[in-house]
Amino acid sequence: MATTETLLIQGKSIPYHRGSVPVSDCILDPQNPRIQFLVGQKAGSATESELEDLIWEKDAVKGLAQSIQQNGGIYEAIIVQRKKNKYLVREGNCRTVSARHLLAQYPNDARFMTAPAMIFESDLTEEDLAVLLADMHVSGKIRWDAYEQAKHIADLYNVYGKTYDWLGNHLRLSKTKINEMLLAYAATREFLQNNPDPGNVRKFSFFHELMKKRELREQFKEDPEFKQKFHRWLAEGKLSDAKQVRNLSAVLQSKDAATALDKKGIEEASRILIKNDPSLESDLFQAVKRATEQLRKAPASDIQDLKTGNPQKVIMIRDLSRAIEDLYTLAGIAK
Repeated sequence: MATTETLLIQGKSIPYHRGSVPVSDCILDPQNPRIQFLVGQKAGSATESELEDLIWEKDAVKGLAQSIQQNGGIYEAIIVQRKKNKYLVREGNCRTVSARHLLAQYPNDARFMTAPAMIFESDLTEEDLAVLLADMHVSGKIRWDAYEQAKHIADLYNVYGKTYDWLGNHLRLSKTKINEMLLAYAATREFLQNNPDPGNVRKFSFFHELMKKRELREQFKEDPEFKQKFHRWLAEGKLSDAKQVRNLSAVLQSKDAATALDKKGIEEASRILIKNDPSLESDLFQAVKRATEQLRKAPASDIQDLKTGNPQKVIMIRDLSRAIEDLYTLAGIAK
């Protein structure tokens, strides 16, 4: 007979028992954040078969199936909730799909017919589950992708009324980080309304980078034209890597670079920036730029030391002057 155990969630002891459940009796959970990540905004309308296909398309799930095969079955317990004679998979949908595919290949192999499970009855509420999944996949060791984490944080905040203090303490995140993720998730959802391709949920990383930059964050909030342009740059592939957003402020400060971004994309805009400011690409010219700036605002104390002949400072300035002279000669630059 199965032994009843309890799990402490939000100060409540929730009973469950450990056992094995038939994989054929498991139902995928369309509300699970990982599945919603895969199907974008269409999670609720996807059939069981469609959900399974979408999960199986992920390379990581195929790798998981290989691992399960090598281990001789699912090793880590899935979390299920009994629904009459079936089991709704609240955590472990990827493992369930992997086992199904292995069972299709090896229909008589008992190792893939069942999965170890933590089996809950009706005591586990949606809010309890949300907190449990946050513990496991936002602040825990096995973390979801950034979009999945952000969606879950947004649900805790918007649906279950968790405060910034609660989120910060429970998830071990700063309030700044929480705010960035909430803003980025909301911006991604707005983008998806006009660009509903499920693959566009991966654009979350672009919005996350945008929300990290105060000036861009404010511009995105206050300037509808900039928001519209940013959406178009993403939709048209003018921005192809989220890291490119980190240089967006510099691009927008240059009229030529901003025009190039709008017409041809970030790579052409970056080439224009580098042409106008070689220090953006070259360590040498970055050092030259910094040294020039420092020399122009040299403090009076250092200038006085040079006047009075501080030997080491004079040597350093002379060495710099000679290095510049040598560079002139090597490059054939006329003075």
